Amino acid sequence: MADPDVAAPRSDRLPRTVWVLGVVSLLTDVSSDMIFPLLPAFLAARFPAAPMLLGTMEGLADLVSSVLKYQSGVWADRARRLKPMVLLGYGVSGLTRPLMAFVTLAWQPIAIRALDRVGKGVRSSPRDALIAHSVDASLRGRAFGFHRGMDHAGAAVGSLAALLLVAVGLRVEQVFFIAAVPGLLGVLAILLVREPPRPEHVPATGVTRVLAPVPRRLAYYLVPVTLFGVANSTDAFLLLKLTEEGAPAEFLPLAWLLLQAVKSAVSFPAGRLADRLGASRLVLAGWSLYALSYFALAGARGVPLTMTVIAIYGLYHAMAEGAEKSLLTALVPAEARGRAFGLYNGLAGGASLVAGLLFGALWTAWGSATAFVTAGALAGLSALLLGVLLPRARPPEQA
Repeated sequence: MADPDVAAPRSDRLPRTVWVLGVVSLLTDVSSDMIFPLLPAFLAARFPAAPMLLGTMEGLADLVSSVLKYQSGVWADRARRLKPMVLLGYGVSGLTRPLMAFVTLAWQPIAIRALDRVGKGVRSSPRDALIAHSVDASLRGRAFGFHRGMDHAGAAVGSLAALLLVAVGLRVEQVFFIAAVPGLLGVLAILLVREPPRPEHVPATGVTRVLAPVPRRLAYYLVPVTLFGVANSTDAFLLLKLTEEGAPAEFLPLAWLLLQAVKSAVSFPAGRLADRLGASRLVLAGWSLYALSYFALAGARGVPLTMTVIAIYGLYHAMAEGAEKSLLTALVPAEARGRAFGLYNGLAGGASLVAGLLFGALWTAWGSATAFVTAGALAGLSALLLGVLLPRARPPEQA
C-alpha cells in the first residue's frame, strides 16, 4: 500500500507565495541575527544583573510567543485572508527589534523582546497555514523545507554581517540601527505575496462561522512532538559545550555560522526527500539523529571532535523541521490548519522553555554529560512514541 505521507507528483515548481515568504523569512532573520548574537555582551555592559535579565527576557518572550501562536491559529481559521495577519506580525517585530539600541533601564529590553515575540506569535501559525494552502500535497515537504532553509540562511548572513560591521569599527548600537533595513525590506516583500483562495472563509457580514473542530486524533501526533520539544533545548548550549572544551571566544561565531550553513544547505533537499519517501520517515530519522548526536556530544572531547558532531547534528534541523509541518498538514482538514499549527507551534514553544530550564539545571548540578545524555534519551523516546502513535493520528482514509 502507498505511504500516506507521499502524494502523487504533479509539478516540481514551488508557487510564488512560497518563494516570497521564504525571502521574507530570510530578510527577517538577517535583521534578527544582526542583533541577537551581540545582545548578551551589550546588556552585560549596561546592567550588573545581565544573566538574570537575559533569563527573564527570554523566558517571558517564549511564554508570550507560545500563547499567541495558538490564538493566532484560531484567528487564522476564522479570517477571510491570512496575509494581513502575516504582515502585522512581521511589521511589529521589524519596528520593535531595533529599539534595543535605546535601552537605559532594565525593564526596557524585557519589553522590547516581548513585543518582538508578539510579532512572531501573531505571524507564525497564519504563515504556516498560508504555505500549506499554497501548495499541492506533493510539494509540502519541499515548501516547508525551502522556508526553513531560507530562515537558516538568513541567520547565517545576519551573524556574519554583525561580525563584519563590528570588526570595521561600528558600535553595537549602530549595528542595531542597520539591522532595521533588512527587517523593513522583509515587511515590504510581504506585499508581493499572492494569497490563494481559501477552502472556506468567514461570511462578508458579521456572521460568526462555526469552525470545524481540530480532530482529537491529532493528540497522538502532538504528544510526541511536545515530548521531543522538552528534549530540544536551545542551540546556545552547543556553544557552551565548545567553550567547555577550550574553544576561544572568537571561534564561537564561526561555529554558529557553520551550524546555520549546514541547516540552510540541506533543508530543501531534505524537503524533496520527504515528498518522495514520506514526511513521517524524515521526522523519525531526524529525531533519531538528534538523539545520537546528543549522546555523542556527552562523550566528545576536544574542539575538533565536538565541532564535527555539531555539524552532523545540524542535519537534524534540515531533516525534521520542515517534515514535521508537512506531516501536520496531512493529518488535519484544510479548515482546521490554522488552529493545528497554533497548537503545534504553541506546544513546541512552551516545551522549549521547559527544555532550556531542564538542560541548564542538569548541567549546573551534574555536568554537561548528564544534560546531553538526558536530552538524547528523551529524543529517542519521542521517536519511539511517534512510531507507535502516528497510525492513530492519521485520518481514516490514510490509516
